[in-house]
Amino acid sequence: MNKPRVLVVDDEAAIRNFLVRVLQLSGYEVTAACDGREALERLADSAFAVLLTDIKMDRLDGVELLRLAKERYPDLAVILLTGHATVPSAIAALRQGAHDYLLKPAKNEDILAAVASAIHSRAHQQRRDRLEQIVGQLLDVVQPDLPTAAHPTKAPLAYGDLTFDVSGFRASLRGQALDLTPTEFRLLLELTRAPGVTLNYTVLVQSACGYTCARHEAREIIGAHVLNLRKKLGIEPESDLYIESVRGVGYRLIPQAD
Repeated sequence: MNKPRVLVVDDEAAIRNFLVRVLQLSGYEVTAACDGREALERLADSAFAVLLTDIKMDRLDGVELLRLAKERYPDLAVILLTGHATVPSAIAALRQGAHDYLLKPAKNEDILAAVASAIHSRAHQQRRDRLEQIVGQLLDVVQPDLPTAAHPTKAPLAYGDLTFDVSGFRASLRGQALDLTPTEFRLLLELTRAPGVTLNYTVLVQSACGYTCARHEAREIIGAHVLNLRKKLGIEPESDLYIESVRGVGYRLIPQAD
């Protein structure tokens, strides 16, 4: 069986070497990078299950590395390490899809537990994605004449002026490509599945980000992504396809006019 591959990123050599040693002794295949830029190069060269990175680094900090890594490699599980924990930095990490957030100096057992949890969560999501793909293929065979919208496991390929390339994580509005992150793409796709229906915060986080969290955390996380989506869609409030907030509950997509 192949060993899970972990990429460790820290600009302090002593901490970087310590993390590498701890993970190697526990059976992981570990690669190290001294900053965020080098980490992106390592990610481009090889596939990793987990990215374990410091937050405060001179060349591309950990939160920005997290954002870029998740955009390019949605299946990658990311754990952030910091010696300067703050509530805003924790929320920023969760908004960008971090699996975990550890405070330095982290204990060996905490590091190993976080990495093991990240690998388990990633494997679970991959199994779920494969199962949904198989179910969708089976539905195509058993019910080939049903429209795509009748398949509960498939997202719509088009809704009004929005069109989706599901496999490519790309969306367009009136023929113009939207510059969406994978999380934003999944969020928009989820909202178009049920236009006019209010989806609660935790459901949207599960669908868009792939993990579960408390309701108050979900509200903060999904709110940030909705703000970004609104800017990128450029649709005015109360217009078709506007993402409307339902206070204290969640969000809904205003359906297209008949």
